Amino acid sequence: MAPSDYPEMMNIMKTGKVDTIQIPYNAINTCVESDILPLAESMGLGVLVMEPLQKGRYVKDLRLTPDISPLADLGITTWAQALISWVISNKVVTTAIPATSNPRRVRENALGAVEIPGDLRDYIKRETERCI
Repeated sequence: MAPSDYPEMMNIMKTGKVDTIQIPYNAINTCVESDILPLAESMGLGVLVMEPLQKGRYVKDLRLTPDISPLADLGITTWAQALISWVISNKVVTTAIPATSNPRRVRENALGAVEIPGDLRDYIKRETERCI
């Protein structure tokens, strides 16, 4: 789904014929924050987030290694957990669906996905921008 599709999606949302939407959303791709997420919240729609790891790119294709030490007290031990936590900490998001080809990652991601406070959410966004 491209941002050019969002006006049509919003029109569909406004019909009241859908209960849930699925959108791409992550620490870099935040364009849904201005229109889609506020509309979903005002209408009480569920929000499924795809691509919280940008198809794995924000974990595997980094120029630098992210510093996860500020997140250790929350039980976050991997950068994937940090990125998923960033997504699910948006109060409008119902769930995130990271794709993985490794069954071990399912458990790892689920165990480390936690709600994080705003200052650490900002930290994860800045750290992602620094490392990609």
